[in-house]
Amino acid sequence: MAEGTADIYYRHGPTMEWDTAAGHAVVLNAGGDVTGLNGEPFLYGKPVMLNPGFICKSGVLQII
Repeated sequence: MAEGTADIYYRHGPTMEWDTAAGHAVVLNAGGDVTGLNGEPFLYGKPVMLNPGFICKSGVLQII
């Protein structure tokens, strides 16, 4: 996504917070966004560090 070769990445399988934090930072810095499957912000520091599914999207992609 940071290279501009993809506009969306969907993940439904289990990940932990430490698996996604660096990639999340790269996507945000490249102008993209990471949200939960429900469109809510993808958060860290949860009581349980297991992540729900999420979507990464580039800054040019709009989901309607």
